[in-house]
Amino acid sequence: MSAAAGKSLVGPTGATSVTPVDELTARQFSLATPLTRQALERVQLQVLQATIAGAVKHSPFYRTHLSSLTPATFTSLEDLQNLPLLDADQVRAAGESLLCVSRSRVARVVTLQTSGSTGLPKRLAFSAADLERTLAFFRHGMQVLVSSADRVLVLLPWELPDSVGDLLLRALRRDGLYAIGHWPPYPFRAAAELLRRDRITCAVGLPQHLLALATVAGPTRLRSVLLCSDYAAPSVRRRIELLAGCATFLHYGTTESGLGGGVECYCHDGCHLREADLLVEIIDPDNGRPVADGHYGEIVLTTLGRQAMPLIRYRTGDGARLSRETCRCGGVTARLYDISGRLGGVTLADGTALSSCELDDLLFDIPDLLDYRITLEAASRDRLRLDYLAHGPAAGIEKRIVACLQAIPAIQRSCDAGSLSLGPIQRVPEMTAHHTVKRTILDLRPSGDSHALTAVQNRTELEI
Repeated sequence: MSAAAGKSLVGPTGATSVTPVDELTARQFSLATPLTRQALERVQLQVLQATIAGAVKHSPFYRTHLSSLTPATFTSLEDLQNLPLLDADQVRAAGESLLCVSRSRVARVVTLQTSGSTGLPKRLAFSAADLERTLAFFRHGMQVLVSSADRVLVLLPWELPDSVGDLLLRALRRDGLYAIGHWPPYPFRAAAELLRRDRITCAVGLPQHLLALATVAGPTRLRSVLLCSDYAAPSVRRRIELLAGCATFLHYGTTESGLGGGVECYCHDGCHLREADLLVEIIDPDNGRPVADGHYGEIVLTTLGRQAMPLIRYRTGDGARLSRETCRCGGVTARLYDISGRLGGVTLADGTALSSCELDDLLFDIPDLLDYRITLEAASRDRLRLDYLAHGPAAGIEKRIVACLQAIPAIQRSCDAGSLSLGPIQRVPEMTAHHTVKRTILDLRPSGDSHALTAVQNRTELEI
């Protein structure tokens, strides 16, 4: 396993220590510390059995979905693979039949207006206790980056109660930290002024937003940043660390994982998972079978002890590798690494796939490029349009963008075959409001995802 950007093995208090995620997991499972893998998995099995029993008893959907299975069939965590997988379309179609509590006990419903075969939004419900566990994870996860003396800027939606930014701000303030929210992130000069004025030492946000902030602000008091909610290309991490002179950390999480999922420790060797709340598998996306630890595949989530709407073997569509080896920090919680965001991508005319991650890896190596948006349109042949945000004069940047695009095999083959053209490639003064969510390739061709633009514009929640 290769370590990501950032080299420090020392925490904010100056001492090397086991990740706080282990400490939280031990406390929530009432286990002694230091936590052991054997003890952790023993309790996970017990909680998994209870989760399945509760889902079958209280949820009309699971009563049918898991009708052929009982918790008694589980003698080990490996038996989880005998349960059917759950996908996003099933969650959309099931709606409230997934609920395991009465509506009166639902404290928050997150609506994800995503495209799909049904055209229905995906709604995920959380009880007050579910949200409290997310708050606990945010508190402990952030202890990797900050101490009581730090001052934190949260570049995430925060004004809506129990939104991701609101939960993070509340978690930080519970520990007595100074924490302020700022949304939307544009214009970045305003955010840079806030960074200096409030003597901010830690910032949290989307990778492209933090890159733009670091570029505009230059060296400040920033000591650490947490990149969340979208794929963070290695080039983005390198540029932020060089520009801001700080360490970067990754967070993996989705709304389905309860907003929080896993966070890097100071070894930067994978995101330690909140294993008191989540069981994570990696499967082969083609056949749905589990793969061995260390092999790349699709992330599958099973929530443990979630009250309102448990998810059992939910296919996230995200790709990564899993390690259950003891981390160099001494932590035993499982870690996700080589996280690449959404699997697959749009299909070009020659049948090959093009992904946002593939584009990020090349394009964000271009100096002064801050952000971009790719759109596929139909004309006499497919047309790939790119709008970009840049810093300063950015001389010659469009030639470098074209060179990067042409270096991608799928694009090169399609252009050579005459089924794809590039352009226009144009600089924009700022990105539109809907670009403040995860970057996607907007496929507006009749053969593509006709709901893509509406889905991005209407999305009501940001995943951290």
